[in-house]
Amino acid sequence: MRRPLALFVAIFVAAAPAVAQETTTGSIEGRVIDAQGLAVPGATVTVTSSQGSRTFVSDSEGRYFAPFLTPGTYTVRAELQGFTPAERRNVNVSLGQRVDLPITMTVGGLTETVEVMGSSPTIDTTTTTIGATFDSDLLMRVPVQRQFTDALYLAPGVSSSGSLGEANPSISGASGLENQYIVDGINTTNAGYGAVGSYSIVFGSLGSGVPFDFLKEIEVKTGGYSAEYGQSTGGVVNVITKSGANDIRGSLFAYARPKDFADDYTLVATTNPSRAEAVNVRSTEEFDGGLEIGGPIVRDRAFFFGAIDPQWRTTTFEAPDYAPLFELGEVDRERRTIAYAAKGTWQMTSGHRLDISAFGDPSEGEMGPQRRSSLLRDDTTAFSDISYGGNNQTVKYDGVLRPSWLLEASVSRAWNNIEETPAEDTWSVLDTTVTP
Repeated sequence: MRRPLALFVAIFVAAAPAVAQETTTGSIEGRVIDAQGLAVPGATVTVTSSQGSRTFVSDSEGRYFAPFLTPGTYTVRAELQGFTPAERRNVNVSLGQRVDLPITMTVGGLTETVEVMGSSPTIDTTTTTIGATFDSDLLMRVPVQRQFTDALYLAPGVSSSGSLGEANPSISGASGLENQYIVDGINTTNAGYGAVGSYSIVFGSLGSGVPFDFLKEIEVKTGGYSAEYGQSTGGVVNVITKSGANDIRGSLFAYARPKDFADDYTLVATTNPSRAEAVNVRSTEEFDGGLEIGGPIVRDRAFFFGAIDPQWRTTTFEAPDYAPLFELGEVDRERRTIAYAAKGTWQMTSGHRLDISAFGDPSEGEMGPQRRSSLLRDDTTAFSDISYGGNNQTVKYDGVLRPSWLLEASVSRAWNNIEETPAEDTWSVLDTTVTP
């Protein structure tokens, strides 16, 4: 089965700060005032992170707006001749969040700095969206599995969708095929079924995309989200991968689930809806290991990030003792995935930014019982091999055209497929009638 690629071209122009639809970034806004609460126009506001500094100027009402910020921790400093510089440290900006950060300056010289103590706001009062946001630090500490869809169950209003699989959760009561999945600004939702990644009614979701080690942040919108997110009656899952910074950082990682860690169990494999037949699972084991690294290309201006994570999964089946293929004994189903991610960021000026991102999870399964029901046949003609997964690319520009106008423009390509090749090129007839 093949799924056609989807090409998206999106251009969004907005008045700022009244509207700022930042799907891959966050922002800081506020008002610079003096000790009497009066506006301080013309103040230089510098926003600094591990990706360098950006400067903005407060307007006639003392307001400033710093858009298109990579989620992370920032230091915000305000300066103006005749005033003592004021500084706020450890300002946390989450994905899609607009942080309201007022700054109070006092009359004085430039030789000292007033550090304003206190944490940054954790609630975005400018949005009606209900949901939760999880960063990479949290995801590495909590006991959840390795794909980003496993973390969705940490958000309120998210539950299992039953037969659609754990990779397609029910959000706010909708089915698991009514959500929208956005990664690095690319709508990766399966165009045919509304599922995450590669999906079919036979195999379910096979490729869900991005391992934890590649992720910067996950935003789960369970309700109240804006009209820009169409094609969803459930929830919206917004994900961004990591970016490079001024310091070179990386990691090596490896995970294993040996077959001895789980006992045998039985799965139902149905070849006829009128009867349910069981296939025994003798063992399941998984191994994956990889690396990720990011750093500067040009300090404070251009950055890179890259990651790769090969994965191997082997499930050992055995046909029931009444089936002809019981004589084969234990039969392995092997699948492997090469998950990857790459991103380049160019901060051209304080008001202009370009991101190029690519990620995917091309996978294949070797000739064998890719469908469990193939072990209930008279011979191995129903054995098959499969290829599946996705490859996605995007180029995104964020710009401040004028102090009151923003521009977001992107070109994206999302592609995923499931292709199955049977052991023998032959025809067959399957009886799907139900006997009362």
